[in-house]
Amino acid sequence: MSKEKKETKSLKLMKVHSPDGSVVEIPAPYCTPEEWAERTSMDLDTIMTALYNRKIARHQFSPRGDLFVNVIEETRRLLETKQPWNR
Repeated sequence: MSKEKKETKSLKLMKVHSPDGSVVEIPAPYCTPEEWAERTSMDLDTIMTALYNRKIARHQFSPRGDLFVNVIEETRRLLETKQPWNR
């Protein structure tokens, strides 16, 4: 009997540097609004409204494509202002 080895990819974290020298590691540069709602414990409707109003940094791969939260920019914004966009 041959045993199959399950290949697992190690998650490579991205580093976000702030002006004061702090470094934060994030798993991905973008995430869906649903993922962002889960990460921040915010209401999805609030996040979608903020994305459309450009209060949350966003990314769109194509002009008519889905909106994603730009995690890198939101992390930088949080590090610089020391508070979330909605406070």
